[in-house]
Amino acid sequence: MSFGTLIEDGGEEDKEKKIKNSFLYQESTALDVNEPYKYKDLDTILGESVGNFGWFQVWLVAILFFCQATFATGVYTSVFTDYTPKHHCAQEELESFNLTKWKEESERCSLVSGKLLTECSMWTFDKTVILDSASSEFGIICDQAILKTISGTLKMSGLLVGSFVFGWMSDVLGRVPSLSLAGMLLFISQIIAGFSTNYIMFSIMNIFMAAGGIGSYLISFVLLFEWISPEYRTKASASAQVPFALGFLYTVFIAWLISSWRPLQFALAAPNAIFLIFIFILPESPRWLVSQKKYEKAMKSITIAAKSNKLQAPEHGIKENTERDENFGIGVLLANPVLRHRLLIMSFNWIVVTLCFYGLILNSADQDLFIGMSSSAAVELLAYILTIFVMDIFGRRPILTICQIVSGCCCICAGFVPQHFFWLRLLFSSIGKMGASAVFSVIFVYTSELFPTCVRNSAMGLCSTVARIGAMLAPSIAGLDSVLAMLPFLVMGGAAVMAGCVSFALPETRGTTLPETLEQAEAIGGRKTVSNLENEL
Repeated sequence: MSFGTLIEDGGEEDKEKKIKNSFLYQESTALDVNEPYKYKDLDTILGESVGNFGWFQVWLVAILFFCQATFATGVYTSVFTDYTPKHHCAQEELESFNLTKWKEESERCSLVSGKLLTECSMWTFDKTVILDSASSEFGIICDQAILKTISGTLKMSGLLVGSFVFGWMSDVLGRVPSLSLAGMLLFISQIIAGFSTNYIMFSIMNIFMAAGGIGSYLISFVLLFEWISPEYRTKASASAQVPFALGFLYTVFIAWLISSWRPLQFALAAPNAIFLIFIFILPESPRWLVSQKKYEKAMKSITIAAKSNKLQAPEHGIKENTERDENFGIGVLLANPVLRHRLLIMSFNWIVVTLCFYGLILNSADQDLFIGMSSSAAVELLAYILTIFVMDIFGRRPILTICQIVSGCCCICAGFVPQHFFWLRLLFSSIGKMGASAVFSVIFVYTSELFPTCVRNSAMGLCSTVARIGAMLAPSIAGLDSVLAMLPFLVMGGAAVMAGCVSFALPETRGTTLPETLEQAEAIGGRKTVSNLENEL
């Protein structure tokens, strides 16, 4: 045997050892060690073994849409369970509600005897809308009414906390375990809220419900986005709001059927018990697994999807991505004048649309609970569906600017309509809610298209965070109607008109590819890049 033959044999042995010891090696795949080991990138394997559409995508979308719909029960349940019915002071425990006394503001919180006003110790409530609520049971009325506004603000802070905690958790523990934990937090807090012994306990559980709800919504959106094929991602982003609107309608319907707040809590919590089994039936995101270098588990997830779609299981390993992703962070966003300009405008839009979105819902509940809430949910669903189809026809900027301005003008008009013109006031506020919902649908896609890959996550994260400011302000703004009935509409409407006007300064992104570099992002809309300006100077 020659020396050269020994080298060749040694090379073949080294090749076999490398293949067997590699993280790309799959025991279930028959490999010929005399042939070069074949591997492909993740997108190619997903395209071949999972496909664009099949039974796997059907049941995955059904489960994840359910998760997104549960967010509505987490954030809207308290509108009904914490509803403040009409009331007035009672002289005896079994005194019936008298609408005439309710209309006399002096008799709502005090006993009137001639010209003497006596502090009230018990109340009687109107039970024509709902039988009972947390506010009526725990006496959150009159001088205690401020606690309801504080409770609503704290509940919205749960959205902020939930976004941070479950966003971090999904990156560390994985999408499916974090989704299950968020859903279980929502389910458990809903059950405990039904056993509340005081208003503080009830309010704390509402914070956890909001945190769990936003966690299940965001993680299910990411999981869907990472499994779905690239050509359907834009439609998926735009349609992700539809299950939330359907969940809103479902919440209104169940609340209409069950008008007592404790049974309502349990009824809305019951379907969420299904989160217990998701960790056993949902395959983990292969993209997250690959990012964690868990290639064998990624192949198992893909194999599950392939079997469901009756496609061939992957025969090749996953090619390791050796390219280093650059992520410059918030510093570049603030330092670059073009991106900073866009970030300020989009952040303002996120705050305003969130304020109007939740503020209009809370304000509509004060007029006629079920008519106001059901119409709000219906126009929200209609806006989401229409936006899916018109976004690629008219573009992102026209929808954002026009809908913000129309929404703002309708809010202002609703503010000037006298309260006894209920249906006209409802019409204007519904159009305003429809405009805010359309903006909500387009703003996710528009923001992601305005910023390059290296800072896209930072831009989306920052905009989503500041949007919670609007959510936290919504209960306080809606509560301004106790000072002046038109004030909430004027504040929300004026802010929406202002946001729509400044948005004309943004470039259109329809038909453009997602920018990868800073220069590509700066060039959107035909603007000269900073580097080009420096070269000209």
